[in-house]
Amino acid sequence: METVTITKERRIPTTGEVMVKQGQQVEPDTLIAAGTVPSQDIHELRLYRSLNVNPDDVKNHIVKHEGETVEKDEVVAIARSFFGRQTRMARSPIDGVIMAFSSSTGRMMIRGHPVPVEVFSHLPGKVVDIYPDEGAVVETQGYRLNGVFGVSGEAHGILEVAVESGDIPLTSTEILPEYGGKILVGGSVVTLDALRKAVKIGVRGIIVGGVDQKDLTFFLGYEIGHGVTGGEDVGLTLILMEGFGVNPIPDTVFDSFKEFSGKLSCIDGTTHIRSRSLQPEIIIPL
Repeated sequence: METVTITKERRIPTTGEVMVKQGQQVEPDTLIAAGTVPSQDIHELRLYRSLNVNPDDVKNHIVKHEGETVEKDEVVAIARSFFGRQTRMARSPIDGVIMAFSSSTGRMMIRGHPVPVEVFSHLPGKVVDIYPDEGAVVETQGYRLNGVFGVSGEAHGILEVAVESGDIPLTSTEILPEYGGKILVGGSVVTLDALRKAVKIGVRGIIVGGVDQKDLTFFLGYEIGHGVTGGEDVGLTLILMEGFGVNPIPDTVFDSFKEFSGKLSCIDGTTHIRSRSLQPEIIIPL
């Protein structure tokens, strides 16, 4: 395999603060940029139902107002009846901020607090360009391989070849305790037990020829249905070099993995199946 120049845009999806400078050397865990985005957690409270009053009467019972912060289960409105002997309360379902209240409909909107977002370098290399308030471009020299399907996003660790050849299955027997924090290369297929054991001991990624689709569904807890992956939170990144089912890794590719064993590997399982605009990626920096 030939070495190539690899560049990566590292940007947050909002404006924020860039933490690096042009020309700076970075490592995979270097924070490139940080900011916050509005929360998508928005709740509508029909206060008139909780208080058992007419919608246009709710305004007389409000105790927390537009723009104020609230904590989960904090009372936002309270109504007393029968000379104070009966009390009805409406509580916030989340920590957040009151966005709006309608005095005519008796409804309140609460949005969760802004969500922090960060982007890290992912690769060791050099910052070659800056996007003001958004991020930077990182450049490195190394080797790049692509898989055909992946699950979960970016991960990095020392590459470890766990089987003797590309046609040997990766089972739980091959998942050793000392593989915690590493990126493992298996052979023709990875079993469900192996995936679960790998998560348990802290393996960061698995590169393998294939996986049974039912095993993947059990591992994820649901079927992948939209052809876009990368956001799964399953404890490790999985990259298939050949596809679903039992698929031996070709000798030439497996020999390359053996050559790279013991070196840092930076992987990303993000896949856009239909457009083929994104394929799982394995980078071995020099």
